[in-house]
Amino acid sequence: MPVMLKEEDDLSWYARKADTTRKTIAVRRAGEDADADLRVSSLLDALRRGGIKGSVDRRTLYTRHLPPGCRGCLSGKGTNAFVTGLCTRECFFCFNQKPRTDELVVHGIRISEPEQAPEVVRRYGLRSVGVSGGEPTLKPERLLRLVRSLRTLPFRVRIDLYTNGDLLSDELLGELKAAGLDALRFNLVAREFDTEPLERALRIFAETAVEVPVIPERLPEMKDMVLRLDSLGVPFLNIHELFACRENSVRMAKQGYDSGGEASDALLWEPVAGADEAALALLLFALENTIRLSVYYCSCRTQQDISSRGMRRRLRLPR
Repeated sequence: MPVMLKEEDDLSWYARKADTTRKTIAVRRAGEDADADLRVSSLLDALRRGGIKGSVDRRTLYTRHLPPGCRGCLSGKGTNAFVTGLCTRECFFCFNQKPRTDELVVHGIRISEPEQAPEVVRRYGLRSVGVSGGEPTLKPERLLRLVRSLRTLPFRVRIDLYTNGDLLSDELLGELKAAGLDALRFNLVAREFDTEPLERALRIFAETAVEVPVIPERLPEMKDMVLRLDSLGVPFLNIHELFACRENSVRMAKQGYDSGGEASDALLWEPVAGADEAALALLLFALENTIRLSVYYCSCRTQQDISSRGMRRRLRLPR
């Protein structure tokens, strides 16, 4: 069955996410904090001296190597395949729709069958797909069909699976490998930093990575996580700036977070106060204390840049 594409569908994935969150974010705005500004400036100076790579202004920073799965996204040619909204966890920072829905969505377009996904990817000239949810392994057959269908495209597409690892059996890992999955990214914060599923995945996928938001009050635990990942030989850790949006703002407020940034024209979520400082502190710790692990900081500024460029691409797409 062909996918019915409309002109208004011609948005980048980040722009789509922004478009679905058009509602006032119920988190109070933090006041000016000169001391925090000085601390951030000091962290940036230390990172520069340490040889950090990337763009300081856009906060697109990494310690050693840019993760392969992030290159398509940074070029504006990455997207998300949302296998299901159902999940095994209830993370306070989750930005997915509530109540949860069991639906398949690719590049912001609802589809009825996984085999429709390649047409969406081809139509928009996409080159990387992050397969996520919810928890995608709750629907293993749908997940496997999606990966296999993407491998029927006449060009190579990067495919990363985002998971908390709760349901990731050795059998499913083997099936995903055979289907053509490139890599996995584990949310260890959801599992209270338990690395057991990640360690099993490393035996099958050389590129088994971790992707987490930086939780400011849990920075000591996150530093321990960095050292653990380095000792295990995990190649990449992606860290995100914690943000508030329509779907998580009530929970963020209950956690005591204030908004720390202005809403943009391309993203309608806001970084929370202290999030950038915590992420930079973790990045500096990794720069100074790891041997092999590469850490990449994808900030709200980074996502704003990706979304803006994706929206500009809209004008160049064939009709």
